[in-house]
Amino acid sequence: MFYCIEGEFDIEFDDGLTHLYEGDFIIIPKGVRHRPDCKGLVKCLLIEIDGTLHESNTGGPILSKVKPSFLS
Repeated sequence: MFYCIEGEFDIEFDDGLTHLYEGDFIIIPKGVRHRPDCKGLVKCLLIEIDGTLHESNTGGPILSKVKPSFLS
């Protein structure tokens, strides 16, 4: 679940995108591929179940873009 606290952003899906504004939330069903895309500063609450697969825990390309201090 993504809850947009401040700002706005898109969440891209295989078949399109959804735009979230301040106060909006979206629940993404298990197994649906998605990618948040923020053009500016955004504060959001992300709730996910343990074991959710994403690039940071599958060795994907995001690891090369994350500052080392952020991972510790």
